[in-house]
Amino acid sequence: MEPPSEPPLSEAGPIEPRPAVPDFALTRDSVTLTDLLSKASSAWSRDLMTWVLAMLLYWLLGWGIPIALSFVWGLVSAFQQGSGGTSATFAAVDVIVQVVTYGVQLVLSAVFSLGLWAMAVRGLHGKPMSVGVLFSQLSKIWKYVLQSLAGMLGAVLVVLPLVVIIFLMFVGPVDLDTPMAEILDDAGRPFAIAVAVLFPVYVYVFTGIAFWRLELAFNDDAGPIEAIVFSWRIARGRRWRIIGVWLIAALITMGSATLCGVGLLFGAPLASLLFGALYLALRDGADVPPANTATTLGRQY
Repeated sequence: MEPPSEPPLSEAGPIEPRPAVPDFALTRDSVTLTDLLSKASSAWSRDLMTWVLAMLLYWLLGWGIPIALSFVWGLVSAFQQGSGGTSATFAAVDVIVQVVTYGVQLVLSAVFSLGLWAMAVRGLHGKPMSVGVLFSQLSKIWKYVLQSLAGMLGAVLVVLPLVVIIFLMFVGPVDLDTPMAEILDDAGRPFAIAVAVLFPVYVYVFTGIAFWRLELAFNDDAGPIEAIVFSWRIARGRRWRIIGVWLIAALITMGSATLCGVGLLFGAPLASLLFGALYLALRDGADVPPANTATTLGRQY
């Protein structure tokens, strides 16, 4: 009688799965500048040509279309003025064209701003990259537009009281015939001093909303205002770190811009990845709900 053969290796017993390696291991309590630079440079070098192509599309479409529209309408306006001045009808049409041009610019800004941030967070997670990621956020255009309008309204509410107070204290009553130079002479210096005194407050507010676009791109469940609130929570207690990384990213961008502007094709993506890495690290452990990343990490390219 032959001895029983040993069972196949696959039947010898359950095989314990290997522990999953997190796609982005940095957290708000453990992140360092060295870690951020390492993550950003790794993602940058891996998908460099995709980034360059995306930046070219951004310049060609995101900047090129509004500039072309403004140039064409400028020629029409110049021709109209040269042929006998502007009528009331043309003035009304000019306002409509300016509004439409701004709307087109805002929509294109939504497409490419959110698309570039989506590329950043996807690249930092080591996901396959393609230029298609640049157009993965089209469903959020309305969120971007509403968020931009909310931001402009907030800026007006912050600055307007300051302008009114300085105007009443240092300028006084004026009429339509008062030269603007005279108003600036009276209000310019007090306004500059007030801005300098309140500058720390503005920096505090700016760092609080520094991630509002990133949150909008990364988290599909975040609405326009929720993204601002979540950004504020993510920045809580980490504002000096945000300022430091932002300054480094700005230096990278400005340094690359000195190379006849062509360097921005390479420097701007690295700066975006660096700031995106800080966002992902600070979000882990912040008082915010888990992100729905279907449009950024969930899609296959």
